[in-house]
Amino acid sequence: MMEEKNKLISFNTWRKESIDLLTNKRIGKNEFLEKNYEYLKKLDLKPFSNISSVMEAIYNYQYYNIMAKRSNSLAFDIHNNPKKKKYYKNLINNRENFYHLKDIASLRLLELVEYSGIEAYYIKLRSKRLTGEIFEIVLKNHDKLILHSKSKSLLRKLVENNCFDSEIKESKIDSYVNKSY
Repeated sequence: MMEEKNKLISFNTWRKESIDLLTNKRIGKNEFLEKNYEYLKKLDLKPFSNISSVMEAIYNYQYYNIMAKRSNSLAFDIHNNPKKKKYYKNLINNRENFYHLKDIASLRLLELVEYSGIEAYYIKLRSKRLTGEIFEIVLKNHDKLILHSKSKSLLRKLVENNCFDSEIKESKIDSYVNKSY
C-alpha cells in the first residue's frame, strides 16, 4: 500500500490529468465525476482530520466535493420514488454534510496560503436559484486550482482579507459549472 505522501503525489497528478481530459472534451462532466470517484476509491486515502499542507487541503476539498456531487446524483435518480423517500433524505443530508466539510477544507487552504494569490467573485450561472450564491476562488499560484462555495463564513473571510471582488464574473470553468448532470 502506498504511503500517504505518495498517494497525495499520485492524487495531484490524477487531479490535473482528469481536469485536462475534461477541458479537452475527451470526457463529459458526469464521466469526470465518476472517474474521480473511482480514483478516490482505488487510492484508498481517507480525508485528513488535521490538514497541515496545501496538498492535504486540496485532497480534502476534492474528496468532499466528489462525494457531495455523487450523493446529489444518486438522490436525483430516486427523487420521484416514494418507496425510497428515506434513502433520498439521507443522500441529501450526506450531500450537505460533504459540502460543509469541503468548505472547511477550503478555509484551511486559504489559511495555509495566507490569502495570498487569491481572486474570488460571484459567478454567472444559468441557475436563477444559485445566481448570487455561488462564488469562485482562484488560487493563482497553484496549477488548475479553482474552488467553489456558497458558504457565508468563507465569503466573510475572503472579504476580510481583501480577496473578494463584488463584481459578478464568468467562471474560469464556465462550461463545467453551467452544465447540469
